[in-house]
Amino acid sequence: PLSDICTISQEQTLSTIHRDAQTRYITVSGAVDENHNVTLLSNKIKSKIDKLSIPDGYSIDMEGEDESMSQLGLMLVLAVIFIYLIMVAQFQSLLSPFIIMFCIPLAFTGGFIALFITGNELGIISMLGFIMLAGLIVNNGIVLIDYINQARREGMSKHEAIIDAGRTRLRPILMTAMTTILAMFTSAIGIGDGSDMIKPMAI
Repeated sequence: PLSDICTISQEQTLSTIHRDAQTRYITVSGAVDENHNVTLLSNKIKSKIDKLSIPDGYSIDMEGEDESMSQLGLMLVLAVIFIYLIMVAQFQSLLSPFIIMFCIPLAFTGGFIALFITGNELGIISMLGFIMLAGLIVNNGIVLIDYINQARREGMSKHEAIIDAGRTRLRPILMTAMTTILAMFTSAIGIGDGSDMIKPMAI
C-alpha cells in the first residue's frame, strides 16, 4: 500500500514545473511603461538583486530587452570591426580606412542628439538604427578618400587633392546622403499604423 512508503497530504505547489538543462526555473516578467527607460530600470533592478541574500543552489538571471541591448552593443562593435577590415582589403592600406572610420563617432553624435531632441530613448529599435548607420555613413567617406588617393597617384599634392575631391565629389556625396535621408524621413515622422515602432531607428 502507498501508506507503507509515503505520507499523502494536500500541499500548495506549482501548477507547472519548467526545466532548462535539468534545472528548475521560474519566470518573473514585467513590462516597462513609456515614462521609464528599460536599460536604466534594469540597472536599478540589478542593484536591488545584488543586495538580496539568495540561498545556495539558487540564481537570478536577467533576460529580455536588457539582454538584447548588450548583444546589440556587441553586434555594433563587430560591425565596425568588419567594416574596417573590408576597407583595409579594398584600399590595401591601414591608414585610409582609419580616416573614414572617424565619420562614425560624428554620425553617432548626430544620432544621439536627434533621439534627444525628438524625445526618443535608446532602445533595441534605435540600436538597430545605429548598426545600420555604421554601414551607411562610411559610403561617403569611401567616395571622398578614393578620389583623393586617385588624384595623388596622378601627381597632385595632398592639399590640392583634398580640395579637388571636396569640389568634385560633393554632389554625389549629397545625392547619396539625401536618398537615404528622404527614404527614412516618412518613417522618422511616424506616418501610418505601427510607425512608432520603426520611428527611433529612422531618426
